[in-house]
Amino acid sequence: MCDYANTLDVDVDALCADSLVDPAGLTDWLRAHNLLGPDEQADGDDLAIARTFRSGLRTAMLRHTEGDHTSTVADLDDAAGRLPLRVVFDGARPRLAPTVGGARGGLARLLVAVAEAESDDAWRRLKICVADECQWAFYDTSKNRSRHWCSMGVCGNRQKTRTYRSRQRANRS
Repeated sequence: MCDYANTLDVDVDALCADSLVDPAGLTDWLRAHNLLGPDEQADGDDLAIARTFRSGLRTAMLRHTEGDHTSTVADLDDAAGRLPLRVVFDGARPRLAPTVGGARGGLARLLVAVAEAESDDAWRRLKICVADECQWAFYDTSKNRSRHWCSMGVCGNRQKTRTYRSRQRANRS
């Protein structure tokens, strides 16, 4: 899910800020992640759903970073309503599965991953880096789920250095 959320890169130095600018970009991403067959193509409607889904996913991840685990995310809810799923009974336990193939089926499989992440408590660990110049999606592996930066060595260090310099300037005044 982080890979999907990171198809939007807000970093000013990013080589490709948005991987989902057209149906071909969505097709390429879904194929690269084994969510779309070699003869299938995404269309404009699929792209609209994909961008809404990504927006909702990033909003939910940002709310996880902020500690908000209860608010409704309209874009995520909207995209989920447009991706056809059903319950399948083909093994030891019922599971969700897409009812269609193609790009919508691939996106529906991502939605299934969201539902499964909630069931194993991984959902709340999916977050967005709080650094304004980064906002990279990441999985919080900290024991108490308190991480705010995608990387302590880069974004965390940058923020702590800014805070330190700000205190030093204030002390000189």
